[in-house]
Amino acid sequence: MYKNKKTGIIGIIIAIIVLIILVLLTNIDMGSIKGVENVFSKLVMPVQNGLTYLKNKIAGNNSFFEDINTLKEENKKLKEENSKLEESLRELEIIKAENSILKSYNNMSEKYAEYTTVPAYIINKDVSNLSDTMVINVGSDDGIKENMPVITTEGLVGYIVSTTNKTSKVKPIIDASTSVSASISTSRDGVIVKGILRK
Repeated sequence: MYKNKKTGIIGIIIAIIVLIILVLLTNIDMGSIKGVENVFSKLVMPVQNGLTYLKNKIAGNNSFFEDINTLKEENKKLKEENSKLEESLRELEIIKAENSILKSYNNMSEKYAEYTTVPAYIINKDVSNLSDTMVINVGSDDGIKENMPVITTEGLVGYIVSTTNKTSKVKPIIDASTSVSASISTSRDGVIVKGILRK
């Protein structure tokens, strides 16, 4: 209650002071006011300029923050695009590797045109002191049978020792237990070539 009474009194005092100032301003000669106005403007102008500068600065900061948000969005989009490009590059590398394999298959088919060939590649190796065998990715479903030769563009690699539906085990000619008939290219003499397994 006391606070409300005090606030009311202060309000009345301020209203009276404002009325007195207004009465004085209406009775003062305008010529004398111009001098005061000039002094007042000289005092106020720097403050006004400072406030304008601050306002522009704050507005500039707002655009700065807007620019940061725009850059964040652009950065996010660029990261997504970069991720897609990396994925495409990986796919392209896989396609290039497959293309290289297909080219070598094609070269082999041309080189051994008189034979029926089935392309394959090694999917596993079993290297021990007793044997040195490889597993390839074709089997009986592809027409592979035991004792069939396995060749590359360089020549004979080994022969099939066992098959499953989808895979075959290959015994290489370098295995110590392997013997292969061959002929000497210069004399055409028949020989038996025996493998020597070296670790």
